[in-house]
Amino acid sequence: MGRQVSEGGARPPVCQYCGVMADTDGPGLPLGWTIQTGVRGLTFLCEACTRSNLRSIEARLFDREPWNIAPN
Repeated sequence: MGRQVSEGGARPPVCQYCGVMADTDGPGLPLGWTIQTGVRGLTFLCEACTRSNLRSIEARLFDREPWNIAPN
């Protein structure tokens, strides 16, 4: 995955949620960063926001009713 190119050269990716800029010298993303696709095209999440987002996705993976699990 290459970086976005602007008039001044390549721009580092910026986290969609918190706005932190990726600290990278080469092509691609730093470890822990993720890329999402959506109606706005490609968006990036930093390591901290990736962890937070993954936990919320995992929490919604299973419907609780079939196992008779009461919501927290």
